[in-house]
Amino acid sequence: MFALDLFKRRQRQYFAQLDLRGHCVALWELDQPPASGNWVRVHELDPRWIGRPLPAHAVVAPQPRHQRSWRLQHA
Repeated sequence: MFALDLFKRRQRQYFAQLDLRGHCVALWELDQPPASGNWVRVHELDPRWIGRPLPAHAVVAPQPRHQRSWRLQHA
């Protein structure tokens, strides 16, 4: 089983960096989201977006983070 894990390819993700006006200035394919900067995840990379606002259909909707709620139980 462990040997199969060695050959699993991580799923790559696509990101677009936006300037202060919301225009695309860079496109990257990465394993993890960038640590800093105004980046959004997109479905694909299209060089026609450079210098323009991203089309609405291109942006991946953010996934809600699961929050654990701890409930106190009275004895």
